[in-house]
Amino acid sequence: MVKKQLRKVMAAALVMGMMAMTGCNSAANSAPAVNNETKELEGGTETKGEAAANAEYKLIAAHVSTEAHSFHLGLEEFKKQVEEKSGGRIQVEVHANGELGGNEDELVQKMATGTVDIIIAAPSFMAQSVKAADLLSLPYLFSDVEHWEAVMDGEPGQEISRLVEEQSGLFKVLGYFKDGIRNMYTIKPVESLEDMKDMKFRIQNSPTQIAFWSELGVQPTFIAFNEIYQALQNGVIDGAENSYAQIAQQKHYEVCKNITQTEHDVATRFFLISQQKYEALPDDLQAVIDEAAVLAVAKQREADLELDARYKKEMEEAGVTFISIDKEPLIEMTEEVRRNAASELGLGDLLDQIQVLK
Repeated sequence: MVKKQLRKVMAAALVMGMMAMTGCNSAANSAPAVNNETKELEGGTETKGEAAANAEYKLIAAHVSTEAHSFHLGLEEFKKQVEEKSGGRIQVEVHANGELGGNEDELVQKMATGTVDIIIAAPSFMAQSVKAADLLSLPYLFSDVEHWEAVMDGEPGQEISRLVEEQSGLFKVLGYFKDGIRNMYTIKPVESLEDMKDMKFRIQNSPTQIAFWSELGVQPTFIAFNEIYQALQNGVIDGAENSYAQIAQQKHYEVCKNITQTEHDVATRFFLISQQKYEALPDDLQAVIDEAAVLAVAKQREADLELDARYKKEMEEAGVTFISIDKEPLIEMTEEVRRNAASELGLGDLLDQIQVLK
């Protein structure tokens, strides 16, 4: 039986951090150049640039993906909702394409030092601060998207949020984004376990992922996300794994013409804000952040589903070969990896609860 003592915490759609008041930190709240777009105000008009200059709080949001990715669309929805619902008291600035950090571990570090306020980060990179987050890095933890939603929007997701918030003392979990379903993509076709043997394969630097991929016989290699294309092109690695949207938007399929449909991960991404920024907000603006986060998560997940289907079709038309593989041997072969990882993290009961929700 699954233990029911897991403490419930605030909904996954909580939180969002804030910069200090302009009166205390006017330099941090300087606005970008004024443009000509205006909005109607009582007694006159105000440009968007002027509205930004008059904001009491400014938040810097960053992610490593393109502006066409669902992460960006979700953050833009968050920006829209926050600025409208706060009546212009909060300004949100969104940076894409790794402008503020080419890998998610950089963004985690920059949030910890106060350089960035809002980020999207993979569990493996969050594990640098909270080891428990690495449970969500385990391949084949989820059977399908419906199972993932039941877990992340239910008690297990709330428990992981609590652990991240309490153990880090730095991050607040606004919710969980989804980055498609991850598959292998390689220069040479991979049709069986034998084909994976000794392959130089880029993965995220995570103990759980190292254990999983090593069990399958590949040679795990760590390369920053924004350096994968060149590494593939130069033969530094033989392949990598990611969602259809990421493979297509980063143009990795130009080098790797083979995608093996391992479907090993319904990819979770933490939607995070600085705990300090969030707690600096008055109650009414915290409520704005909470409500906007719920809407942003819904927007991102909807876009993620649409983009996944679209990019698969585009890559098929570009000549990419999609290879079916029997997943059951991969799942059975790595069951002990998942159980051992959960035990080492002290989360065996949580793994049981996740499996019950299948």
